[in-house]
Amino acid sequence: MQIEDSFLPILIVQDGQVNSCNQVFSALLNLTISDIIDLNISGLLHLKVNGECRDINTLFDDSNGIIEDEIHSGELVDCNYYHIKVQFYCKKIEISTFKLCFKIIENKAIDPISGLPNGWAMSARATHLFNTSNPLNLRMLVVSVDNFSTINFRYGFDAGDEYLGVFGQHLQSRLQHEGLVVRFSNARFGILIENRDYLSSLDFIDHITAICQNLCNWSLEPLCLTSNLMVNKSISIGVSADHSEYDNYFAMEIAAETAMRESERHSNSHYCFAKTTIKPDLMMNKLIIDEFPAAIENSLIKIHYQPQYELTNNKLVGFEALSRWIHQDLGYIAPDVFVRIAEDIGLHFEFDLWVFSQVCKQLVQWREMDVYSPRVAINISFKTLEMTNFVTRLQAIIAKTGCPKHLLEIEVTETASITNMLTLIDNVRAVKDLGLHIAIDDFGTGYSSLSLVRTLRSSLDTLKIDRSLIADICDSKLDREFARKVIGLGEVLEVKVLAEGVETLAQRDLLQALGCDYAQGYYFDKALSDIEAKKLIINQNSD
Repeated sequence: MQIEDSFLPILIVQDGQVNSCNQVFSALLNLTISDIIDLNISGLLHLKVNGECRDINTLFDDSNGIIEDEIHSGELVDCNYYHIKVQFYCKKIEISTFKLCFKIIENKAIDPISGLPNGWAMSARATHLFNTSNPLNLRMLVVSVDNFSTINFRYGFDAGDEYLGVFGQHLQSRLQHEGLVVRFSNARFGILIENRDYLSSLDFIDHITAICQNLCNWSLEPLCLTSNLMVNKSISIGVSADHSEYDNYFAMEIAAETAMRESERHSNSHYCFAKTTIKPDLMMNKLIIDEFPAAIENSLIKIHYQPQYELTNNKLVGFEALSRWIHQDLGYIAPDVFVRIAEDIGLHFEFDLWVFSQVCKQLVQWREMDVYSPRVAINISFKTLEMTNFVTRLQAIIAKTGCPKHLLEIEVTETASITNMLTLIDNVRAVKDLGLHIAIDDFGTGYSSLSLVRTLRSSLDTLKIDRSLIADICDSKLDREFARKVIGLGEVLEVKVLAEGVETLAQRDLLQALGCDYAQGYYFDKALSDIEAKKLIINQNSD
């Protein structure tokens, strides 16, 4: 046996059909060798010439001695109808018999953490089955591990990755005979159930129900990781309606995802069946959910800096770091949309820390250019502040970047109800002890709590009046008096007060007359890119 036969996917083709293949090739397609033998090569391998598909058999017809030194491009079709990009060369070994050796160029259909197929594989298989005449009845399950992020926070990311692998392999061993099992992202898995036994509609629903109940029962038992670590997590399951209710695979996935979200409302393992109607904005949310992790990883979300000014002298005193995402298909995505989704899918912690890290790097980079910025405020959600290792992660970022602590301010933004008040209070005080400033953002809106401000008063530096209370401050006596009281509260607490959303000179002058310390808004400046912010700092420092 040649060395290449042990390491490269090898295929022997005779008279346009597969005569044999090696284990490497069968593993690549996730098919057995017996499944592959006698297949028509034109259904298995697509020849690509200048980006266009050609019949692979034309290559064999023109093979008299000239193709053995030539590298060809093509796509192999795996067991889930996903097209794997390959290069290959073809060697004639007998009359009408050829040996093909492959090099994998791109295979995006495998999840590197669990080893399972991923969403690319699910999309390829489901779309193929949707487009097949008289397909089997299909239903999709989306399975989510509840509060998975706590494994990462408590035991570390290696333990979290191992849990995903063990969980995925258990799912596959239990359900692979039912259909395709994949890992989507984070702790979400998908199962495409195919009615291979041709059950009646009612019997198929009963079968799906039994699968869901068995999975819920199984989740009651802890999973064993290395070092005898036992981890027990509940799960939430969403089940789509029959595929015939949907126009395409993506609508079926959204329906299952929506049903899974309904299951998450329960405190223990639970499953819900989807309704056939889908809200119009769910398709956009699905796209954002799928692409948000990659947007963070690839820095597609940009940080802009909105200037903050002292009202008595119009001096630049700081910036607020604001996230901006311009999506290639959806265009501008409002921060409140993707921040909410980050919380929904459990990425709020990593996203908040990513923004914090980007700001630290930017401040250090400016200082290396002799550009000395004032303090920059970074929004941190209450959910993130409730994490037990928040302060430790913050310290690590500051140490790694070398950012001066006095240039950083944490804006506490309450975007959801507080579930762990003691940890949150301890973390805010610990951040203050580190030498960072603390601000309460959006003060005066429905979430912000006077009792919380009172509790944290010794750690606070700034209260920020929400823009909704500034918009009509010149015309509304109620809003004007409310702003006066908040400014008075700042004096009682001995903290500075900053007004957000100042858009007119009249608003600016009135706020100064009321005793407000700082302001930001379009009257002064929009949120600036890092280049524009650097120019502003240089101009201010030269005055």
